[in-house]
Amino acid sequence: MKIRIGWLLLPASLLGEPAGAQQPISLSTAALTRCAAKIGIETRQADPAFGTFGLDGHPWITVERTEDKVGSQNISTVITGTGWRRRRDGTSVPFRYICALDPKGQAVGFHAAPLQRNLGDQLPPAIVIEGAAAYLDKKPLPKGIELQVQLLDVSKSPKPEVLTEEVVRSGWQLPIPFALRLPKDISLEGRKLEITARFVQARQPLFQLQESRALAPDDLQKFIVLTLDKVEQPAAVNAKPR
Repeated sequence: MKIRIGWLLLPASLLGEPAGAQQPISLSTAALTRCAAKIGIETRQADPAFGTFGLDGHPWITVERTEDKVGSQNISTVITGTGWRRRRDGTSVPFRYICALDPKGQAVGFHAAPLQRNLGDQLPPAIVIEGAAAYLDKKPLPKGIELQVQLLDVSKSPKPEVLTEEVVRSGWQLPIPFALRLPKDISLEGRKLEITARFVQARQPLFQLQESRALAPDDLQKFIVLTLDKVEQPAAVNAKPR
């Protein structure tokens, strides 16, 4: 399939509809991570003390295969979706974004445009689950770290269903805020909800919830505070010389 991309001129109305159901810890999270890294690098270069931004994953993204170019870069995957940027005064600005990945899965282009609310441009209705995540370790926030949060339905064990997810990057201190968007018309009857979160750096989990946290439907209206535990890294094994 070949999709021609009007890269920086692509209007918000052409960013596509949400993608279909995906498996937990799927391409959605991996792609979001690469796109978040791209915008994180660009933002830090422009502002070393940059604020916080989040990229919505499933079910708010579209993942499309393509054969195209951005400049001299070959493009194999185009991600379109929604996200938000938090100002230093605490207010958030929603945006739509488009992210391009090369055949090796690296993000080579990212463009975001704020919603044109004066023109009636709005995000789809959603239940917004707000919260913040931190860890007890007193070490400062490592550069390049990101927060990955997912709301799961574990009623269909052993394969949980990802109901919504988000990747957040921040240049500020802990805790890092998140705002999961759950489709407004989703039925929660018979579902068993759990939230999972982890801090990841260079694809390596540094902190995470030891166990997914169960949520009742009423909890979705509350501010959720998550404290993540340090992930013990396996000790390096030194091979003995023969």
